[in-house]
Amino acid sequence: MSISLKTLVRGCSGFVNFGAMIRLTLGSRLRAWRTFFIFEGREYTYGEVYAQAKRYAEFFDALRCRSIGAGRMGENDRLALAIYQENTPEYLFASFAAGLSNATLFAVNTGFRGKTLAGVVEKAKALFLLTDEVSAPEVAAVLPELKTLGREHVLITGNAGPQSAGFTPIETAMADMALNGGQAKCPAVDNTRPVLVIYTSGTTGLPKGVPCTHLKMIGAGAVVQSTVRLKKEDRGYICMPLFHSNAWYVGVLSIMIAGASFVLKRKFSASAFESDILEHGVTFMNYVGQPLHYILTALEKKYGSAEDVEAALAHHPKNRFRIAYGNGATVVDRVKVKKCLNMEHVFEIYGSTEAVITTANKPGDPIESMGRVPGSVVILNEAGAVCEPGVVGEDGRLVNYDAAVGEICKKAGKDNLRFDGYYDDNAATCKKFRDDGYFHSGDLGHIRVVNNRRYLYFNGRTDDWIRKDGENFSAESAAEYAAKIPSVALAVAYGAPCAVSDEKVMATIQMRENVAFDPQQAFDALMAQQKTGGMDPKWMPDYIRIIDAFNVTSTQKILVRPFKQQHFNLEKHPDMVVYHRRRGDTAYHRLTPEAYADIKAEFEKNGRASLLG
Repeated sequence: MSISLKTLVRGCSGFVNFGAMIRLTLGSRLRAWRTFFIFEGREYTYGEVYAQAKRYAEFFDALRCRSIGAGRMGENDRLALAIYQENTPEYLFASFAAGLSNATLFAVNTGFRGKTLAGVVEKAKALFLLTDEVSAPEVAAVLPELKTLGREHVLITGNAGPQSAGFTPIETAMADMALNGGQAKCPAVDNTRPVLVIYTSGTTGLPKGVPCTHLKMIGAGAVVQSTVRLKKEDRGYICMPLFHSNAWYVGVLSIMIAGASFVLKRKFSASAFESDILEHGVTFMNYVGQPLHYILTALEKKYGSAEDVEAALAHHPKNRFRIAYGNGATVVDRVKVKKCLNMEHVFEIYGSTEAVITTANKPGDPIESMGRVPGSVVILNEAGAVCEPGVVGEDGRLVNYDAAVGEICKKAGKDNLRFDGYYDDNAATCKKFRDDGYFHSGDLGHIRVVNNRRYLYFNGRTDDWIRKDGENFSAESAAEYAAKIPSVALAVAYGAPCAVSDEKVMATIQMRENVAFDPQQAFDALMAQQKTGGMDPKWMPDYIRIIDAFNVTSTQKILVRPFKQQHFNLEKHPDMVVYHRRRGDTAYHRLTPEAYADIKAEFEKNGRASLLG
């Protein structure tokens, strides 16, 4: 009888788990007085963070005991908690405590609001929810819709002030539990079970939970640490949200393993980057989406030009910045930031929260590529056949696009150690692991063979997905809210080219008969949905195309791909009626040939003009 790989690995649960890693790293006596992270001017040592993590873990154990006694969970169940807040030290304490107490922490994206937030928390079956003063009002707004959580199950981390909606401060709850709590035997650790659950959106609209298992937490950090060769003298810069896998896989975990330290920011701020890295001697940064572009823009605005930035910072005596590791940065921005800050390398990666397919552009790789891939990673066309390698013309463009570009897939079954399915979502899991024996990423790409080595090139998302600012979400989610614009009859949404990174959100709408599109009304309606309707700000369309009527198939489906191919290209489709918004706009504006020319110039400046074709 054959034994699966997972069964073998589960036998190592006693010492190969995230809790053991925490005890060996944070709990090391040799590191106790070493700085682990800096938050808003205060340094937290390894020993202090470990003590707080143990304190939170004991509290979680007591919560589990109380919940078993109240009949809210079984004696052998793992405690499930949700966290919905900005980056703070308490976010880290709670996450490490989940590893130490063998609990599951659902890291809920703070962009989720209204029915989306309620749906995610309900599906998680979380028995307690941790939030902060900033996010508490959103929790209070959906509390009446939650069946598993009452007001007494919501705890405020950090300082509880007037915006905390009357929820109990976690410190108060801890003090009470220390006096009146109990202890229950912790269930046996299964290192293939999740410590954190990170969310990525699905085509049905409700975000899907991706389990970050004990093994994945250890493995991801080890891979990044060994690739970047982080040392204890390094200092990271974590400004990406802790509800995103990038902050954990690339940032926190690799730094823990190296015995290094990091600066933790509540939110990303391009204007604060320069002073932060110089003041704290930052050497390493994880990123996702467009932060490198925003950083360069802020620096060029301050100093005048890229050359001026280089003159000011490349050899600045306090500049130790050497490595960036993430995804979503353009080739132009990577080359520019490396030169301006005198860096060693920018590791642009391909990967997802599922982490089944991961690559990194390493020194010496073709800079436009996502790095080398093994033979198990293939490109499949719509018929399920393997696509031919990409062929590049003298101008550097792909000449066999239709034959080479398809979905990025990997030969893998559910019995793998990286990802075996979404949390409590078998239907979504089946779409990823199909009968053909491949894991389907939902991304488009192609393979080029350079010097007998296979390199992966990214070509965007499939029609059901949009990737913006480093996050994937369903096109249906964006379309749902576009359809709520007053007098809209039908709407579809899809990803459109972006001059900087990833994609923009574009919607095509059909108005009701004899009703004209009102750009100000549309903008105001979408903003109102963000405030009260549960709409994630990222889902707001950057472009809106107006058409007279949709053509439908015999099964009454709207074909989205033609709209995605045409996007907002007025040069090729001058009869299109398109409205758009830029950062800071308070209404949609008609896209004119002149405005399109300005947008095209920005694409050309960033080396992304081919995306418009």
